[in-house]
Amino acid sequence: MAVVAWAKNEAEKVLKAHSDLEKEILFETGFGPSGLPHIGTFAEVVRTLYVLEAVKELEPKAKTRLIVFCDDMDGLRSLPQNVPNHDLLRPSLGAPLSSIPDPFGETDSFSGYMNGKLREFLDSYGFEYEYRSSTDCYKSGVFDDGLKAVMDNYDKIKETFVKTIAENKREAWSPFFVICEKCGKIYTTRVTKVDPANYEVSYTCDQSSDTYESCGHVNTTSILGGAAKVGWKVDWALRWFVFGVDYEMYGKDLMESATLSGKICRILGGKTPTPYKYELFLDENGAKISKKIGNGISMDQWLKFAPLGALLNFLLGNPNKAKKMGMPILPRLVDEYLQAMRGEASDVAFEPAWFLNRVRKKPLSSVKELTAEVGFSLLYNVAEAVNLYDPDMLFDYAFKYDGRVEEDNDLYRELVGKVAALAKEVNKSKAPFDFTPDEQFIPLFSELVTHIESLGEDMKGDELQTKIFSLAKDQELNPKDFFAFLYGLILNKSQGPKLGPFFALMGKDESMKLLKKGLSRLGV
Repeated sequence: MAVVAWAKNEAEKVLKAHSDLEKEILFETGFGPSGLPHIGTFAEVVRTLYVLEAVKELEPKAKTRLIVFCDDMDGLRSLPQNVPNHDLLRPSLGAPLSSIPDPFGETDSFSGYMNGKLREFLDSYGFEYEYRSSTDCYKSGVFDDGLKAVMDNYDKIKETFVKTIAENKREAWSPFFVICEKCGKIYTTRVTKVDPANYEVSYTCDQSSDTYESCGHVNTTSILGGAAKVGWKVDWALRWFVFGVDYEMYGKDLMESATLSGKICRILGGKTPTPYKYELFLDENGAKISKKIGNGISMDQWLKFAPLGALLNFLLGNPNKAKKMGMPILPRLVDEYLQAMRGEASDVAFEPAWFLNRVRKKPLSSVKELTAEVGFSLLYNVAEAVNLYDPDMLFDYAFKYDGRVEEDNDLYRELVGKVAALAKEVNKSKAPFDFTPDEQFIPLFSELVTHIESLGEDMKGDELQTKIFSLAKDQELNPKDFFAFLYGLILNKSQGPKLGPFFALMGKDESMKLLKKGLSRLGV
């Protein structure tokens, strides 16, 4: 396997910008808990950990730390599609996420539930990180000196910021968002006056929208101690300044924001961290994944349907290339993980297995001696085709196909459990497949049935695959079309696994049952 070059290159950049090894190198990732956390949220943490581990390998004397920061003091602007109890949430729209009820009824706040889900996922991997809450940092006074610096540089920050917004909004713009002491909302207030000497602002709660209403309250309050926060672009700069962040990743949609936050950080007297821009994650249809919509794959789904290492392996790929993820392509992502790990040592620096073991407190189950060739997709197609949700039976199928499965018992026991769960979940909502048989392939199918019926129990997957291909090729028909015919006829799908290995895994008896159903369906 090749070295994971991007992480190593980033580590070299970090060390070049951080020559004083007596000082800690601080990495940060941010998370907005406005909906259920998705894989994009998790990816920032994992990829940052890859760079952090590469730094430690290149310079063992380096002192490193990772902060995972939660923007839970931001307000909720709209109702996420993938959470329940909208009637409970609706009155709190416009209020900070940390003061809104938990729609699931399990924690003390909306953000508490979302934060918990992210941390549960991170902790399941054993990652080392320090969690920070925006609400805690504002209310405890951690940000107070930074907020004073914002007020002290009010005019410079405003002059820099308003160049990026519409002219009709420039005069009223303020970096401070006050939490109305009467209605508790943060997006309904408007700063009307600033008092730099006392670090206070006056405000009016009169900013209503289509989703939340203001209460009209008027007051003067301190900007310190959690009574107010700064808008997120200023907030990003505030964190860099207060914490002294040295490295942070962000999606390409935040490039302009990162540039502006860097300028503000320098106005405050801080330094801009070494940045890294990555491409966005897409669902299986090519749409950007979203916490509020819930497309792509949720973290709960990864925990339930795929081994932990598969996601880590997926995220080792070059972040500058957009990546698709979704339930329909999950089996392929798991197979890519298995293939990457077969026969690879875990102690060769900067290679995939090395990263996968280094980012966790407890190493992944060793897969460096994985020898069996049975893949997740093959097992999944068996489970889905015959509605088989028993992990033990799936393991038996895998063992019959490749006895080396027993040598990798722990890994395959985990895999068959995930396979069974995924097949059961998908079959719940599977729409009927509209199949119209192409009559030119019916004689070839009958010949295939006769051929498999003539074989012994020890069917060879590769030989069967070649036979199916040859049946079409010998008649000068397109083998690809013949395979599509077979998928539709016996699996009710437009595409599927390599059929030779599939039949070999199923075994002769089960394969013949499927094939005879196909004959019956054709009226042959």
